[in-house]
Amino acid sequence: MNDPNGLRSVGGVLHVTYQYNPYEPRWGRMHWGHAMTQDLVSWTHLPVAVSPGPGADEFGCWSGSLVDDAGVVSLFYTGVRLDGTDRRQSICRAVSVDDALLAWRKDEGNPLVAGPPPDIDPDLFRDPFVWRDGERWAMLVGAGTADGHGTVLLYRSPDLRAWSYVGRILTAEQFDPALGADAPMWECPQLLRLDGVDVLIVSVVDRAPGIRPSHVMAFAGRLADDRFEVADVQQLGMGPDFYAPAATMLPDGRWLLLGWIPEDPPGEGSSRTWAGSLTLPRIVSIGGDGRLSLALANEVLRCRQTRRPHRPADLVDADPWRRRLPDGPVELGVAIEPVDAEEVVVELRDAEHGDPIVRAGYRPADRVLSLARAGIVGVAGRSSMTATTLPEGDGRTVRLRLILDGSILEMETNGHIMATARLPERPSDEPLNVVIASHGGRARLRQVEIWPLDVPAG
Repeated sequence: MNDPNGLRSVGGVLHVTYQYNPYEPRWGRMHWGHAMTQDLVSWTHLPVAVSPGPGADEFGCWSGSLVDDAGVVSLFYTGVRLDGTDRRQSICRAVSVDDALLAWRKDEGNPLVAGPPPDIDPDLFRDPFVWRDGERWAMLVGAGTADGHGTVLLYRSPDLRAWSYVGRILTAEQFDPALGADAPMWECPQLLRLDGVDVLIVSVVDRAPGIRPSHVMAFAGRLADDRFEVADVQQLGMGPDFYAPAATMLPDGRWLLLGWIPEDPPGEGSSRTWAGSLTLPRIVSIGGDGRLSLALANEVLRCRQTRRPHRPADLVDADPWRRRLPDGPVELGVAIEPVDAEEVVVELRDAEHGDPIVRAGYRPADRVLSLARAGIVGVAGRSSMTATTLPEGDGRTVRLRLILDGSILEMETNGHIMATARLPERPSDEPLNVVIASHGGRARLRQVEIWPLDVPAG
């Protein structure tokens, strides 16, 4: 599985569709998988929503979005067909034919948008995001220009069927490459409206040979006069394995975001029968500094079992704090204050051999937070380390919340920064230690809490 395609609450149930190959754990002729939840942590798998068929989507039904028009739910997706060896991408639609969203009918007019405008690479045109904008409907499409720059295109429609091209709302060449927005294509655009601020989210592919997922960017500002006026730019989340997020507003007004954890197919000799996963649910908000904040949804707390608190401790060089973690899914909460330490570190290590699995570090001098995993996993060529600079308003104490479920680690820092890492495969019964250390000086371990987690199947 890969991209979450559309999130939508209908009748108190959150429906999530996603890219899915039902035949094997590798990319292929993609379908739309479908699942639902009432609590954001336990999921029910539903029948496949749409599958490739003759015509515009014969090679695959790629990413898109869901939209509700007075109770009639439509999914907009990227139809892909082959023209010789070239892929041709178009915008297609399917409409729900029952209230439970279990059956879908493809629009007889597909493709509704047969291809990109002339200045867009025909192989870099996908991922429609549709919403009601006043009396009309609007659609964003991720794209790459013919001269090699990521961009987002805007279309408008009176009825969700007849679409008119308006133009580009934003392009990568408008920004200094050092900001992280440079790319041959921007994928999976999303538009959120938070506290009067428009937020445009795009997924950035890198410029290596062959399109590879890299990271996620967010532009805060305002969509006005069919252009996006940018007030702030930031990378959304630390990564390193976080891509193609989709967002929706929940009935209680919170903005929910789910992303994809990318990885290569199982290697030779692997017992793994799956590839790819969705992240834990995040809530997106605007922080006090005007920057976007990502935090785990409170619903994740329901997975906690009996808390195992530990006493505060003083840390000095060469004398780390060490404990064995319980088997199975686990949550670790740590609050650590550097006194005069150059760096404080939290590591998960193989309990038998002491080999590090993952390492989170913080340097107070330059406020750099890093996360590094052992080995190269995920998508070949992706970095095994990521880093960000914490804002000064966070204070000296760093609060980390790490959730480990099998080979996936999610880390929340100070309640507003998220990181996701796909860790190397290891036996499910292999014990782990947590090691917390201070390097180059002293630190105060103010709080350590460990919760075994009861993670619902599915």
